[in-house]
Amino acid sequence: EKETVDVDFDFNDPKEIDFHGIKTLLQQTFVEEADRVDVSAFSDLIISQKSVGSTVKADGNVDPYALLTAINMTHHAELACVQHLREYLLEKSRKNTNAHATLERLFSNKNEHLAIVFNERLINMPPQISLPMFKMLAEELEWAQDEDQPFKFSHLIFISKVYKEVESTLDKEISTIDETEIQANGSMPAPQKKKKMKKSETPMFYFQPEDELIEKYAELSIDYKLAQKQSTDSRRAFHDLGIMPSRRILVVKMSKFCNII
Repeated sequence: EKETVDVDFDFNDPKEIDFHGIKTLLQQTFVEEADRVDVSAFSDLIISQKSVGSTVKADGNVDPYALLTAINMTHHAELACVQHLREYLLEKSRKNTNAHATLERLFSNKNEHLAIVFNERLINMPPQISLPMFKMLAEELEWAQDEDQPFKFSHLIFISKVYKEVESTLDKEISTIDETEIQANGSMPAPQKKKKMKKSETPMFYFQPEDELIEKYAELSIDYKLAQKQSTDSRRAFHDLGIMPSRRILVVKMSKFCNII
């Protein structure tokens, strides 16, 4: 019988005490390349925005379990961390020639402001938490614009966490053990051919279900692989479970944002 646990969630503005928690959440987006885009500097920038952005904490915990905020990349174009992120996004989109050209054109147009939206939460957080957070963000952006703050955007950029299913390394290990035992007993059945799935048949899934809706209204969708370090425990754990994580850049017109919430 499943046990139901009631948890009280608190919605807060990002504060200085949240620095390390926010940095940890941002590291989930960039993984091994987090230092390249300087997530520490982005954490400071997020905290400095008093009118836009929210965190979620549970039962009085100090560290935030979820974060949703928007950073004006055009307004903050002179900041090193924003420049690093711009270079990162353009590099990751380079294999998709048309999308790369569109993204580069958007970054070059100083009359239209682009926002990077950081939508992060711990993996065990209920996805239902995203709806009130997105509604709060929409209200905050509207209020900030009413006060002539730099939050009037033409496009929103999301970096979504996606994955595809691959053959589990655990299955391989079990298969190897079984074959060894059979050989030890002196008999070995004829090997059965496994049907290989074509790359085009391998679907991608979202870690956060709301990203599927965001993709529906995106004018650009660009997939890229994560930088690989074979020794990392997290990558090995994903492969054990038969999951290969990657990322998807989604660019949504601000006029479509209301459809998401």
